[in-house]
Order: sequence, then C-alpha cells, then structure tokens
Amino acid sequence: MDKKKYESKTLIAEYKFLSKFEEFRFLETAYRLKDGAIIIEFDGASFSLYGLKLSYKKNIGRKGVYVINDEEYSFWKSLRGRDDNESYFVDWEKERDDQLEETLKAELNGQISLEHDEILERVSGDNLPY
Repeated sequence: MDKKKYESKTLIAEYKFLSKFEEFRFLETAYRLKDGAIIIEFDGASFSLYGLKLSYKKNIGRKGVYVINDEEYSFWKSLRGRDDNESYFVDWEKERDDQLEETLKAELNGQISLEHDEILERVSGDNLPY
C-alpha cells in the first residue's frame, strides 16, 4: 500500500465493541484513501480473538489493515450498523451527508424567505392602486 495514500485517509465509519471486560474490546475503523480505495483497520485488545467473514476467502483477522471493495464495505456497514448493547457504530459519511443536506435546506429556506420579504415590500400598501 502506498504510504502517501495511506497517510491521507478520510474516516468514513467506525465500530467499537465495548464489552464490560476491557480485554475483549476491539475497534474497527473504515477509511477512504485518496485513490478511492477503502480500508478497515482492526485494533483488538489482548483477548479479542475475533474474525469477520466479508466475502469468499476474505476475512478480518485479529489486528491489522485490510483493503476491501465497495460491496464488502456495504456488507460490513449493514452488519455493524445493527443495534447491540455492547457496541457503538457511526457512519461518518451518512452524518456528513445529513449535515450537508440540513445546511442546504436552511440556505434554501433563507433564500425563499428573503424573496418572499422582497415581494411583500414591493406590494406594500402605498403601492396598491386602491
């Protein structure tokens, strides 16, 4: 893996398994690299013997960095996005998109309100023919 691409990674999702016992906790973090590739970093505690089958002959092991494709990423997100008492999942891409959508809606509403106020000013009582 190219070091420059790896250093310029963007966080897109993360999953934390927060067991009562610290020795069993682990963290999976998904990043998008500069070239569009997706990687998952797995960091487990001493007893987090763990594995996740993403596709045929591809699974996440105990520690390390794993390159995955879009389909495997979608599967990972759907699996990790399920509610669980001992886990925490955040889809940062979705959060960013939702925030952008809210900002655009607020800007659009502000623009519509401004246009409405301008129309009301133009048609004020002084300018009416009656």
